[in-house]
Amino acid sequence: MPFPIEPTGTPRRAAFRPARALGLAALLVLPLALGGCSWLGMGSSDDDTDPDAGLPKPCPTVGVLDGADRVTLFSGRGKDLTDVVIRAEIRKSVIKCEYDTDEKQISFDVAFDGTADLGPAATSRDMTIPGFIAVTRHGYMVSKQPLDIPLSFEGSARTIKFLKTIDETKIPYGGELDGSAYEIIVGFQLTKDQLDYNHKVPAIPLK
Repeated sequence: MPFPIEPTGTPRRAAFRPARALGLAALLVLPLALGGCSWLGMGSSDDDTDPDAGLPKPCPTVGVLDGADRVTLFSGRGKDLTDVVIRAEIRKSVIKCEYDTDEKQISFDVAFDGTADLGPAATSRDMTIPGFIAVTRHGYMVSKQPLDIPLSFEGSARTIKFLKTIDETKIPYGGELDGSAYEIIVGFQLTKDQLDYNHKVPAIPLK
């Protein structure tokens, strides 16, 4: 499916890929406070129970935008393997949410992890890759925020794991509008050249 973004990376009518499931052991290491809705929007605490229906209120769905889950940065001399500065990919994303019935808002925390591989053209072991988090409602974008994803290759490491968290984003709810109306999308902020490269070159999963 085509990756529906403008050259600046703004998603429209997003091609949404649901979050890949995380094991319980992986969830335990994510540095986000427990409470409110459970991870992946699949449940909630008793405090977030709908008094009318007697059912847990749903969290938004979270996932990675197809095509924006990977990025390759080049040194500028070319696009051969020897010109690669860094390759990175986002692997998993999870969400935790909490309903504020007084303010009629849903507050949610998102975390995603990934892998980065330092290329032969790298001149630094510390760099930052731009990313984004977007909120869509019924398939249309409501908001989008840029993210900085800092990466540091310590010692002689050429491949690292990274974790990014985004805390306390708020969205409104009320009436028939609840968390199930929203999708939270994360990804790398791609240029048109980076997007074209992702379309032309098959993804090679990083180890």
